[in-house]
Amino acid sequence: PVMIEYYYKLAPGATKEWLALYKKNHNPILQQHMKAGLLLSEKLYERRYHAVAPAWDYKIVMVWRDGAALEQARLREQEIIRSLYPNQDDHDRQEKRRWEITVEHWDDVLNAVSLD
Repeated sequence: PVMIEYYYKLAPGATKEWLALYKKNHNPILQQHMKAGLLLSEKLYERRYHAVAPAWDYKIVMVWRDGAALEQARLREQEIIRSLYPNQDDHDRQEKRRWEITVEHWDDVLNAVSLD
C-alpha cells in the first residue's frame, strides 16, 4: 500500500467553505475509487490544538492499494466526474474556488521503515 498525507493551508476564514466544497466535489470521486478497490482508506484531520508550524488547516491521509492504483485513479477521474456531476461547468467552477482559497498545499508520500 501507498500512504499519502495531503496538507491544506487555507485563506483566513475559509475553512468551512473549503470543507463543504471538498465534501461536495472531491470526496465523492474518492468514494468511487474506494468502491473500485483503488483507495483503501481516507481520513480527514484538523488540529486539536494550535500549532505555529508547519501551518496547515486540514490533513487528509489516504492509503492507496499500490502505486498502480494511483495511476488508475488518475486515468479514471474525468470519467467519474462526468458520471457524478452532469453540470461539469458547475463542478469545475466550484473546484476552482476550492483551490483559490487554498493558500498552500503539499503531499507527503510516506515510506514505512522497519524498526527491526
